[in-house]
Amino acid sequence: MRRIRKQKVVIGGTRAVKLGVPSAIGDLYYATMELNWPSFVGLTALVFLVLNIAFGLLYAALPGAIANMAPGSISDGFFFSVETLGTVGYGNMAPATRLGHSIAAFEILVGLFFSATMTGLIFARFSRPRPSLMFSKVAVIGQFEGKRALMVRVASMRTRPLSGATAQMAWLERRQSRQGQIMRRLVNLSLVRANNPTMGLSWTIAHVIEENSDMLAALYSEEPFTLTVTVTGLDTLLASQSVGGHSYRREDILIDHDYVDVISDIEGIIQLDLEKFHDTVPLPQDLAIAMHRQS
Repeated sequence: MRRIRKQKVVIGGTRAVKLGVPSAIGDLYYATMELNWPSFVGLTALVFLVLNIAFGLLYAALPGAIANMAPGSISDGFFFSVETLGTVGYGNMAPATRLGHSIAAFEILVGLFFSATMTGLIFARFSRPRPSLMFSKVAVIGQFEGKRALMVRVASMRTRPLSGATAQMAWLERRQSRQGQIMRRLVNLSLVRANNPTMGLSWTIAHVIEENSDMLAALYSEEPFTLTVTVTGLDTLLASQSVGGHSYRREDILIDHDYVDVISDIEGIIQLDLEKFHDTVPLPQDLAIAMHRQS
């Protein structure tokens, strides 16, 4: 029975699985970049060992090809291979025949490719963008500038601000077609402010809930509900794009709540308290009732 290949996908914190995907061998670079650091180091060490064992066995199988090497010694062949692959060449052992020189020359060529590939991968792994945004663990439906709104809070974790930050908020709509098929699509929500010229501290992304809101109806229904939020901007230090995203399920959205204020001005210095970043408080009952009347 043919094994069906699976691929895990994370979209803004939402996990999904693709079935029947092609083999990762077709895109080794991407597959290698996806590995965490321990797996990457382990894979590099494994390839290094396999290459040197293979060449060490080859040298051991050719008596007299390497001077000062014990006949048939796999360990001598292995360590000579390590020195040759790394172009170290301590000089104690050296090729003694044309065949030995030919194999050593080919191994040096392999070593150049191996070193260049590993150097490029290590540089790419260090230079790839890292998450620099913190999203609130919960979204809230509360008051924003006197109106009922769905809100998500995000903060920059870098010392330099993000330039030209842009936010998007959408919910996953599930509908059944006339043929009985379940259709899924992301429906964008209009934001009070979708652009932030300079994001240095925190940003509350808000969507004002209008009367007869489809999003609100879906939130109150029994169907699965998912809200996604993405923020992109230019890192002013690295001059590279910074991207962050998060998803919220129904249980992650607190109704009739508001975020605790985390920004204060002490002696002319603005402070952002990240220890309270995820904290919320319920709205006063009279205010919550008034908000419900609006929507």
